[in-house]
Amino acid sequence: MNALKKTFTPIPENDVTSEKGSLRLVNPSSFNQDKKIKTFVKGEVLFREGETSKGFYIILKGAVRAYRASKNQDKQQTFKIHCVGSWVGLRDSIGGGKYLHNATALEDTEVQFISESEFRLLLQADSGFRDLVFDRIANESREAENKIYSMGTRQVHAQVAEYLLESMNEQGQEIELPFTREVMASIIGVKTETLVRTLSDLKCRGWIEIDKKKIIVQDKEHLARLLD
Repeated sequence: MNALKKTFTPIPENDVTSEKGSLRLVNPSSFNQDKKIKTFVKGEVLFREGETSKGFYIILKGAVRAYRASKNQDKQQTFKIHCVGSWVGLRDSIGGGKYLHNATALEDTEVQFISESEFRLLLQADSGFRDLVFDRIANESREAENKIYSMGTRQVHAQVAEYLLESMNEQGQEIELPFTREVMASIIGVKTETLVRTLSDLKCRGWIEIDKKKIIVQDKEHLARLLD
C-alpha cells in the first residue's frame, strides 16, 4: 500500500495548470505492463458516448473536447474543453457502466490513462488522493449548475463575458481557441451567428482583440460588469 500511495503526485499549482487537484502519475508502469501514456492526433476520438467506461484520462499535453450529439448527428452540444491537467471521463469511471458523452482531441494530445481498478486502489490507499477526487467532483457539479443558470437567465453578452473570464483564469489574458466558432458557440449555448456578432461588438468597444485562434482580453473590468 505504501508503494502505491507514492505513485500519485499533485502537480504544483503554477506548474502546468492553476486548476486545483491536477494530478500526474509518476511511474504509470508500476501498476502493470500496459502502456499508460497514449497519444491522440487532432480529431481522434478518446471515447464515444455509449462505450463501456474502463477508466479516465489525465491530459498531459493538448486539449480535448467533451460533447454530446443529437440522435441524427446534426447538432452537437459541447460541455467542456479540457486542457492540460484536466481529468476526462472521471465521473463515468466512478459510476461504472458507459461513457455518457464523446471526447475528441482538438489538437495533437498526450494523455495518461488510469484504469477503473487502479483508480479504486488509489482511493483506498491514499486519503489525499481521495480528497482531491471529492474536490474535483464538487467543482464539476458547481460548474454544471452555473452553466445551466447562465444559459437560462443571462443575456448573450453576459454569457460570452463569463466564458472569457473563466478562460482567463486558466490561460491568462491571451485565450487560445483550438476549435471553431461553432464549437465555442455550442459551449456557451448560443447560435454561431449570435456569438460572432457579440464578439464583434466586444471588439468594437475595445474590450477584446480577436485573432483566428486567439482572443486577447483588453478590459477585464468591463467584461466583469456584464455579469452584474
